[in-house]
Amino acid sequence: MLRSLKGLVCHPLKLDHGYALHTAAKDCLSYVASQDVQTVAERPRAVFYTSENDPANHTEHHEGRHYSIPLEEVKAVFPHGLPYRFQQQIKTFNEACLMVRKPALELFTYLKSSNFAHPAVRYVIYGEKGTGKTMTLCHVVHYCARQGWLVLHVPDAHLWVKNCRELMQSSYNKERLDQPLQASFWLKNFKTSNERFLKEIKTQKKYVWGKRESTEAGRPLGEVVEQVSPEELTLVYNLRKMMMNDWNGGAIVATLSQTGSLFKPSSAYLPQQLLGKEGFDALDPFVPIPVPNYSPQEFESCYRYYLERKWLQHEKAHTEDGKEELRFLSGSNPRQLERLAGPL
Repeated sequence: MLRSLKGLVCHPLKLDHGYALHTAAKDCLSYVASQDVQTVAERPRAVFYTSENDPANHTEHHEGRHYSIPLEEVKAVFPHGLPYRFQQQIKTFNEACLMVRKPALELFTYLKSSNFAHPAVRYVIYGEKGTGKTMTLCHVVHYCARQGWLVLHVPDAHLWVKNCRELMQSSYNKERLDQPLQASFWLKNFKTSNERFLKEIKTQKKYVWGKRESTEAGRPLGEVVEQVSPEELTLVYNLRKMMMNDWNGGAIVATLSQTGSLFKPSSAYLPQQLLGKEGFDALDPFVPIPVPNYSPQEFESCYRYYLERKWLQHEKAHTEDGKEELRFLSGSNPRQLERLAGPL
């Protein structure tokens, strides 16, 4: 199951059921359409951009528009988990912009209306290759961080069972293998994105690390993170425990990826296809969140964003014919469009 899974477990530490949605007035757009069919008319930035940068306030009004995440916030919220090509785009454009899309808005609606006294609900994001599943998950991570939730973000869980290095027999259970390098890396990133909580949350019992080292009850959880030896962690086993919904006070959001799914056809993308019977039964019940290719509105927004950032340099890319050729060649697939636009 973990070969095709990545996700996050969100724990809201402060439950405030009075959510206030921001309802911005509609943007008044006025522009003169060019009669020259060879050149795409320049339009206001508001066509593809919104100044509302709090995901909790995103609504259908913002769908298809890009919002900006402050770069210092990117470092704190996403010490890991951002796709490599998106990281390169951030460096190139000197800004981190995510598109507000329907799957994320649907998830926000569910999370806002959740009763966290009940067992954790599992949400599974899925879709064909390159449709934006990881970026949808990142949008959700940003939402949870802004809500003041403790976020356990596990990107690319399949890497834990692929090309494993530095395996050690578990000192806790001899039948398991520990991965100290991966555990240490994940723990470091977990501390970066949740440092405030690690200072506020207190331990409920005494932890003994050795003959001379221990952490008393009532100490900040951060001291436990500092003391825990990565060799004592069994990553896959504990990730599966987190994916169980026998606890409350949070939510589980996961994405399914073809990457790492062995012996599966390249066209497979449905949960039952990628997870298999054992994995599907382990996650069932869950709420499916499909992520499709760009809608016409989303494609136009992304195209306009690339034009505005001077990412499309070829003169023909600025024409209606060039735009339609990009639409046809990419199939409105976000990943394919980004890769086609790069050399232009």
